[in-house]
Amino acid sequence: MTDLKSQLQIVLQGAGYSTWLGSVDALDIVGFEDDIVMGFAYIFDDVESLLARWRHVETMLLFSHASSLQRAGEKTWNVYSVFLSAAIPDDVQVREVRWIEEDLERTRKIAACRVTDQNTMLTALLPLLPLQNQPLLDHEDFDVTKRLRKRISTIAPPVTNAALDGRITVDEVIRLLGVE
Repeated sequence: MTDLKSQLQIVLQGAGYSTWLGSVDALDIVGFEDDIVMGFAYIFDDVESLLARWRHVETMLLFSHASSLQRAGEKTWNVYSVFLSAAIPDDVQVREVRWIEEDLERTRKIAACRVTDQNTMLTALLPLLPLQNQPLLDHEDFDVTKRLRKRISTIAPPVTNAALDGRITVDEVIRLLGVE
């Protein structure tokens, strides 16, 4: 099983955050901070614990770090509480986990389950990560000809097959398009 705390630190450090391990009320946390954002992350063993304890964890983290938060100035507008679990939620739990992020009191929140590896960690932490310029492509998108054919079919459906056929002349493609 992957050590999610280490993965969490690796992803956050890769995004430019300073990270540290800590403990609050017997809970192991990963703290993180950069010039604009600060926050705390906790990994729950199961979805039930995440749903039952996230608010208590948030309260304990804020209480125990109150003096640091008071000195943070403007950064306190960007305090995040991150609640993660590798466990698989049922349909009702999926909605309840989403509702955590909609709770706008005290801190900004990220909550996610099924976080089991670096890719799922990256997906969960997207709100904290810098914009990425490399799109995530489906395996079928790696076929450039297929992508181009799909794009042509969107722009000019009558010439979808003809445009990439080297045996068909440009004049024939123009004729198929109805442009004269």
